[in-house]
Amino acid sequence: MTRRKWIAGGIAVGLAHAAGRPYKKGICSVAFARGTGLDEMFRLAKEASFDSIELRLDVDLTEPGDIKRRAADHGLEIASLWASQPLSKYPLNSPDAATRAKGVDSIIRASDVAAGIGCGAVLLVPGRVGNGAKLFDGYEDTWKRFTEELQKCVSAGEKNRVLLTVENVWNKFLLSPLEMRTFVDQFRSPWVAAHFDMGNVMPWGYPEDWIHTLGSRIRRIHVKDYKLPTGAEGGRFVPLWEGDVNYAAVMAALRDVKYEGFLSAEIEYTGPDTVRKVSAQMDRILSL
Repeated sequence: MTRRKWIAGGIAVGLAHAAGRPYKKGICSVAFARGTGLDEMFRLAKEASFDSIELRLDVDLTEPGDIKRRAADHGLEIASLWASQPLSKYPLNSPDAATRAKGVDSIIRASDVAAGIGCGAVLLVPGRVGNGAKLFDGYEDTWKRFTEELQKCVSAGEKNRVLLTVENVWNKFLLSPLEMRTFVDQFRSPWVAAHFDMGNVMPWGYPEDWIHTLGSRIRRIHVKDYKLPTGAEGGRFVPLWEGDVNYAAVMAALRDVKYEGFLSAEIEYTGPDTVRKVSAQMDRILSL
């Protein structure tokens, strides 16, 4: 990316800030009932005053038609395209080279699809180091393999002008903001960034601390809540405002690092009023 393009991007951000809308309120497609069509998702999201939506590559994008135009017709942007399903089948840390190659192909395909639907980011999840008491692939091997394979995808992201954003998930990998920062920085590319999930860090960290450490590396954000363990009751994800995420501190941290862009609620569908409820809860967060 040239210096001129970076300056132009900075001017655009400045104009957005001046307009008084530094954040775009988003929602993820998991908030809608299984089987909901795209146009119905778009309609419901816009009626609930969302600005954007995140879609899943091999789940939501099964309908023909111009998805970019259809989203725009409803006044929505597509904030991110999840490549998590193909990468769960073909993890980039697999010891099998053929499996890793299919994972690389999936990311490149996701980048191409994202560009076609007007989406500027592909969400990536690293392979699991382990699950529970079972070790799958070692931490160092996961780091090396994921780095080597993701490097093969960077040129596709650059060509398509689509960010490759790595999310912090419960895979026993990239467990601290320092590690995530180092992981992203090693690529030395503006097209590799972090997709920060504020709820996922709660068992072992604090989202406001991650935000201060990652800073401008954060290009997409998932908004969630998590209730920490108390006594005999284990930790669990909960509806927004019912857990221990300090939203006031999170929003202050986002202002400190001058984050501007998408904040997408990742809340599972619980009933017909899910989207409206989440919208009201998001409005409270964004007002802080």
